[in-house]
Amino acid sequence: MRIITSHFEEASPEHTEAVLEQVQESLEANPEIETILVATTEGSTGLAAARTFSSMNVIVVTHQSGFLTPNENELPEGMHEAITKSGATVLTCTHAFAGIGRSLRKSFGTWSIPEIFAIAYRTFGQGTKVCAEIAMMAADAGLVRVDKDVICIGGTGRGADTAWVVRPAYTSSFSELKMRACICRPIEF
Repeated sequence: MRIITSHFEEASPEHTEAVLEQVQESLEANPEIETILVATTEGSTGLAAARTFSSMNVIVVTHQSGFLTPNENELPEGMHEAITKSGATVLTCTHAFAGIGRSLRKSFGTWSIPEIFAIAYRTFGQGTKVCAEIAMMAADAGLVRVDKDVICIGGTGRGADTAWVVRPAYTSSFSELKMRACICRPIEF
């Protein structure tokens, strides 16, 4: 595997285009990687990745429904349609590091083990945590293999500022998740 790692001075959605360019360079150097996972909230990052990598298997991972508002998903239906028309798959499911544990924290003020892992991943930046999380979410949904590397793209808030080569694992096999190579990430976050 040949990966050149770069670091942004700070976390910012303004890095999205640069992240996509660096992912493209990594794909050219590593043609065995066939799948790209990208986190999106309201859809613009997911759509940009779907269009940029239209010849690849692109999986756009959204927040779960009810993340902010009961009975609502932050990804507008029109954006969902635009992403799928671009050839990507949209995955909406429970966050791997949240789920029931987040409910317990909110209700009782106690932390769960998965949320503690999320905090540990965030020591490398929010985008790194997102990359680990979406790899497990896609594996659980049966959309990626757990014996092949993928590239995961995440960010801090909106946009993208982080990309990793990841060997996915199911949430039930979390310890088998491998953060194999960092493509880019911010050093201040």
